[in-house]
Amino acid sequence: MATHAPLGVLAGIAAAETAFVVAGWTVLWPMDATATRRNVRREEFRPVVEELAVVATSLAGLVGIVVLLLVGRTDLSHAAAATALCGVFMAWAALHLMYATRYAYHYYVPEPGGGIDFNTREPPRYSDFLYFSFNLGMTYQVSDTDVSTAGLRAIVLRHCLLSYVFGACILATTINLVTGIVTG
Repeated sequence: MATHAPLGVLAGIAAAETAFVVAGWTVLWPMDATATRRNVRREEFRPVVEELAVVATSLAGLVGIVVLLLVGRTDLSHAAAATALCGVFMAWAALHLMYATRYAYHYYVPEPGGGIDFNTREPPRYSDFLYFSFNLGMTYQVSDTDVSTAGLRAIVLRHCLLSYVFGACILATTINLVTGIVTG
């Protein structure tokens, strides 16, 4: 009874994030390097606004989960637990998708070749930026690419710090929800 409002808000946020992630991957993944460069240059990209919007939505999902766990401690259903897990996972995925587009933007605008060395002669495509972004999101480090500008390193640092927060929240949420399901 007390969990309906937070659960509804969380379900709405999870649905919006799922739509964002599925649409983003469906559109961006198949693009080759030429299409990636063309798409990045024609987008009216406002990096700060997009970053703030995605981070705010993602944090709202995390707050929704915390509220759901605190308010609905006694009557947390399996559906609510699944919604909470979906919400936090989609918030995590939306964050990395947004950063992938941000890295592509910084690479191709204003001059190509800016800031990330993918260690190949082929120009990067969105799938390379998705790889770079999700790799940062899972490992909190740059693995087999080089970041060569201070501005891009600042973005990578923010991305890694947010990824760490989300990783900790995903782990804590999963443990809390599984424990609640098993014992409840």
